Amino acid sequence: MATESATVPQTRSPSGGALAGLLAEPDRRAAFAALVLGATTASEVAERAGLRPAAAAAALHRLVSGGLAARDERTGGHTVRAESFREAARAEALRTGQRGGSGGHVHEGRLRSVPRDPAVRARVLAVVAESFPPGESYTEPQVNEVCRRWFDDVPRLRRALVDEGLLVRDRAGTAYRRA
Repeated sequence: MATESATVPQTRSPSGGALAGLLAEPDRRAAFAALVLGATTASEVAERAGLRPAAAAAALHRLVSGGLAARDERTGGHTVRAESFREAARAEALRTGQRGGSGGHVHEGRLRSVPRDPAVRARVLAVVAESFPPGESYTEPQVNEVCRRWFDDVPRLRRALVDEGLLVRDRAGTAYRRA
């Protein structure tokens, strides 16, 4: 994928409960299995999963909007967002406070505040930084979109990610990348 056309995920990473909900419905579960086995288009998913084309398209749409799959706008193909499971586990650990005291700063997958304690701040911001796949370049509006999913004070969070060395801004000040 070209650097300037980096895809920003459409949703924040799903929670563990949301993942279970996405896969609880039989058509979505069958569509997800077809994606895992290599289907990329709605017609391939319909064929491999034994679904009607409209049901396959609806299931794919829900998997994408739920963050479990991604759609390449250029090709129209779909892929599994395997990292959703890891992200959900980390977000759940943050939400419940099971990651070394960081849970008080996160509620229902969103930051309540940017931690001041350096150790907690580093852990919390590292999880936020995982929202930016490495190797891609992001415009400031793209960075803001991702940050907005985590915290209301977008400039503060963006600056914290840069100050912590997790995001690097280019010399021209027009693009960011994950460090």
